[in-house]
Amino acid sequence: MDELDKLKNHWQKSEVAFPKVSEKEIYGMLHKKSSSVVKWILILSIAEFAFWLVLSFFLKDNPNTKRIESFHMDYVTIPLSVISYGIIIYFFYNFYKNYKKITATDNVKNLMANILKTRKTVSNYIFVNIIYVIICSVVLFAMYFYNDEQLINAYHQSEAHGNVISFYIMYIIMAIVTIGILILAVWLFYKLVYGFLLKRLYRNYEELKKIDF
Repeated sequence: MDELDKLKNHWQKSEVAFPKVSEKEIYGMLHKKSSSVVKWILILSIAEFAFWLVLSFFLKDNPNTKRIESFHMDYVTIPLSVISYGIIIYFFYNFYKNYKKITATDNVKNLMANILKTRKTVSNYIFVNIIYVIICSVVLFAMYFYNDEQLINAYHQSEAHGNVISFYIMYIIMAIVTIGILILAVWLFYKLVYGFLLKRLYRNYEELKKIDF
């Protein structure tokens, strides 16, 4: 049982009538807990930015990276990388704004509104990242289809045997399955990382609704 639960039990069992003081104490604790949750959301967004930055550095000599670089399509890959970092920075800024608003909130109604806004920002962040993964995956499969020598040779062999339609079908199925797995992995990652914090925020929101303001 955490501090808040203990305080609520004491409030409910106490025979002394001091609802205003108790409500203020509960509000203060919920405010502190909500600020802590949003701070962790902010920290996670910074850590994620650092992770992708370090990962991109270590993957420079990766065979798949070299293979993509051999396509000479920097006019596609560089903008996609910039957009990726732009998404993280944009939402990092919004998480920071939400954190500052919640820490500066001085009443129940505003705190509830800011909690809902933070939850919406995180949900939008997850949604935008999933859309980005889909776009990048489609672009990557298209790049491989038109530039990879092995795929081009396989296409010509299928064409020579009159199996072009089968080749297209197999490639599209492989692309759909791969993209589906990536989407599921990204969704599970963000739900695991941010889902727990969102549940805590929602629990705080539900507790705030019980306060008479």
